[in-house]
Amino acid sequence: MSRRGFLATSAAAAGSATLLAGTGRLAGATVRPQGQRLVVVFLRGGADGMSVVAPVADPNYSLLRPNIGVRTASALPLDGVAADRRFAFHPAARRLAGLYRAGKVAVVPAAGLPIRTRSHFDAQAAMEDGSFAARDVQRGWVGRWVSGTALAGDSPLRAVAIGDGPPASFRGATCMSATSLRSLSLLSWGPPREHVAAHAERLYAGQGVHPLLAAAVAPTLTTLTSLSGVGDGAPPAGWPTSEAGVGLWPVARLIEMGMPVEVAHVDGGHWDQHNDMGAPDDPAGQMSKAVAGLDAAIGSFFDRIGPEADRTTMVVMTEFGRRAGENSSGGTDHGTAAAMFVIGGGVQPGVKGTWPGLAAAELVEGDLRTTVDYRQVLAEVVSRRMGADSMMLDAVFPRLRTSPADWVGVCT
Repeated sequence: MSRRGFLATSAAAAGSATLLAGTGRLAGATVRPQGQRLVVVFLRGGADGMSVVAPVADPNYSLLRPNIGVRTASALPLDGVAADRRFAFHPAARRLAGLYRAGKVAVVPAAGLPIRTRSHFDAQAAMEDGSFAARDVQRGWVGRWVSGTALAGDSPLRAVAIGDGPPASFRGATCMSATSLRSLSLLSWGPPREHVAAHAERLYAGQGVHPLLAAAVAPTLTTLTSLSGVGDGAPPAGWPTSEAGVGLWPVARLIEMGMPVEVAHVDGGHWDQHNDMGAPDDPAGQMSKAVAGLDAAIGSFFDRIGPEADRTTMVVMTEFGRRAGENSSGGTDHGTAAAMFVIGGGVQPGVKGTWPGLAAAELVEGDLRTTVDYRQVLAEVVSRRMGADSMMLDAVFPRLRTSPADWVGVCT
C-alpha cells in the first residue's frame, strides 16, 4: 500500500484524532496526580447560574425575575445547613439534587473572572488562559499543569479533549483531541485494522521522517492501537444526546476501559439565552431543556464509571453568568458572576463562598457581584485532588494567591 493509499483508507477514522505536543516540563517540578482525575465541563455561551441553582430565599430574586425565576414550590431544595437552604436546584436538575444529597456536590454561586467583560470570546480566552494578568498565548492553565508535570513515556491519553478541537486551556499540553470515541481508533473501511496499523508503523518508522513528527506519531499510533477494544464507539441506548452528554460518553468509556486519563475536557452549549427562556416548570422551555440535558449527562457519566467516581472530580464552569433581572424578551443578557459546581470524588458538599445578594445596592451595573475568583476553585481542586504543590500552583495560575487560606472549601 502506498502512503497515499494508506491515508485514503484510514484518514476518515483517525484523521479527527489530533495530538498536540507539549512545550516541556517545568524546571524543578516533581508533583504528579495521586491516582486522581479531573473532568472539566465548560458551558459555552454564558450559563445562567441563577436558573440552575436559584437563590430562592433572596427576596429580590422573584422581583427581578417574575416570569423566568425558579419558584420555591417546584424547586429542588439543597438539604443541609441553614445557609444552603437559601438555594434550590432548577426543577429539571434531579440528578444534581440527588448527588448533592449524597454529599457529592459543592456549589459556588457567585464565581467568575476578576475582570469585567461581556464578550464571549474575551471571557472564554481569559478564563481558559488562567493567567490573563500576564497573558500566556502559548499555554493554557491545563497545558501548564500537564506539561509542567510531564514524564517520559506519558500516554497522550493523559489529557483528552472531546469536541471540535482542543480548548484553549489545553494549549501547551501533549493531549489527544477528537470529535468522538470512534475517531480515537484506527478503524478503516479498506484493509483490516491490523494491516493499517502495521503499515502506519512502517511509514513513520524512520526513513525521511522529521524527528519532531516521529516523536509525535509513535505514541499516537501506540495509543490508537490500544483503543482497538473500544468497539464502534456508540453510546448505549438512552444515553443523553445533549452536547455535554455526547462529550462525556467517550470520557466515561475511556475511564471504564482503564485508560490513563488524568484530565478531560468536554463542552456543553446552548446557554446564550437572550430570549424565551421559558418558565422553569415548563419541560419544553429553553432553559428547562438545557438544564435537563446537562443534568442527565452528569448523572449518566457518574453512573457509568461506577467505583471510579471516587477518584474523579468534575468541575462545571462557564465564561460568565447572566444579568440579575430578566429582559423584555423573556431571557437574560450577558452578566458577570456565575455558578460553578464541583462534583464527585473528594468533594466537600455545600454552598461555598459569599453570596453577595440581589438588592440594587449590591449589584454591579445590574450584575451579580463576583465574590470568588474562579481560579481559586480550580487551584483548590488541582492541589487537593491532583497533588499540585505550591510551586506548581504558582506556575499554573501566575499572579494568583494560591494559599489554602484563600480557598473556599470545595474539596477535602
